[in-house]
Amino acid sequence: MAAPAGAHTGGQGFILLLPSELYMAAGAVVVAASFLLISLIPSTMFVKIEQLQRRLIVLGAFGRKGRLALSCPSFLSLFVCLFLIFAGKWGSRDPLSNPLPLFVWTVWWIGFTYLHLLFGNLWAYLNPWSGLCRAAARFPGVKRWVEQPPFRYPRRAAYWPAVIAFLVFVWIELIYPSPADPAVLANLVSSYLVFNFCGILFFGERSWLKYAEAFSVFFRVISWLSPFSVRNPRCLRKHCEPECSPSPSDKNSWVVEITLPGLNLLSVRPRSLSSVVFILLVLSSVSFDGLSKTFFWMALIGENPLEYPGRTTLMIANTAGLLGVFAALAVAYMAVLSVAKILSDIGGAGARVFGVFALSVVPIAFGYHFAHYLPIFLVDIQYALKAVSDPLARGWDLFGTADIPIITSFLSARSQVIAIWYAQMTIIVGAHVAGIYIAHSLALRLAPRTKSTIIGQAPLTALMVGYTLFGLWLLSAPAVG
Repeated sequence: MAAPAGAHTGGQGFILLLPSELYMAAGAVVVAASFLLISLIPSTMFVKIEQLQRRLIVLGAFGRKGRLALSCPSFLSLFVCLFLIFAGKWGSRDPLSNPLPLFVWTVWWIGFTYLHLLFGNLWAYLNPWSGLCRAAARFPGVKRWVEQPPFRYPRRAAYWPAVIAFLVFVWIELIYPSPADPAVLANLVSSYLVFNFCGILFFGERSWLKYAEAFSVFFRVISWLSPFSVRNPRCLRKHCEPECSPSPSDKNSWVVEITLPGLNLLSVRPRSLSSVVFILLVLSSVSFDGLSKTFFWMALIGENPLEYPGRTTLMIANTAGLLGVFAALAVAYMAVLSVAKILSDIGGAGARVFGVFALSVVPIAFGYHFAHYLPIFLVDIQYALKAVSDPLARGWDLFGTADIPIITSFLSARSQVIAIWYAQMTIIVGAHVAGIYIAHSLALRLAPRTKSTIIGQAPLTALMVGYTLFGLWLLSAPAVG
């Protein structure tokens, strides 16, 4: 189990001396047993569980004040982004003292993702572009572009721009030599802000944020796991995805609903090929992050793990590894579903089957994200609290946190390390069990429950059991910093 700090910029590794083989086997047995137990649940029970929902709040159509209020979080987000860019340019050069890398890699990429599981699609309201569009629309020359963009977003493009942008993001995070350098990161963040604002002006806010902006897509996918969703009450539930959140330009009324965590996935339409690729990329990237730190990977690429050569030396090998892990997962996913289609009564084209069952991968992708980044988050959030009190390295103590001690003893004390590992193991196993439940619920929609339908789910279950073993091995394998 590795314990790096500062967004993968350093730290030390240690060997977790636990009977990990026993726990790995137990985790795999739990996942396999859950498939058998879920198969025994009557089909009518799945329908009743899916209908467990309650309407919490009815939001009327947004007037002028309502549209302004809905834009305020976006304005605040934009202000924070601009200030962090300024801090990245003119603040401390130390990634553990400058708030920009700590915010991007810890508060936003890790912590903000966790919040989407609890509260739903917060990024739909906190992204920095929506408020900027509202402000830009006050200028006559820009208003026409905002309200009637000059180009229609091409259907063939689908989610591919988001796939490419997310791949670049994880390459910077996992492979680029200095992802936490404040000046470099300031340039990257500002470029990304400008790029997406231009995309919105050319193709429209709704289309661009739905398909092309990588993190609008990512956070929307994660928000499907949340018990909360915002919907248009004029739509039937089965036709109104939990991703159709209101924007300041909406004139419809909306409702906030609550259901069991993960059940919103069952309201999502089958995903397109590009969306399937995006979901698999999310899972494979965090999997490769864990793999690339192991002694096994170091030996595979011919490096001594006790003499870590640095990121620059490993750029080519790790780039190939990142793409290779994604390709292996994609091939395995398509292979098991192709076999499942042959063995079962599941109808429809292969592409539709791939798009339906991709939703069962979402809880697994989040589970890996949560478990993998948990130790990093527990350390680096403390550095973030220190940095926020002195963002420009001027000796300030704005919030009284500039001198708090950084506690890392829980990464070396055996009892606390074991507790963290148990938490990670539980998260990964639970995520796979949730994936199996979602997959079974989706299979019942494609074909009535028969012996062949249940047998047809065995290949996907086998893949999930294997991935459980892989994930638990990553957590316990000897790793470098």
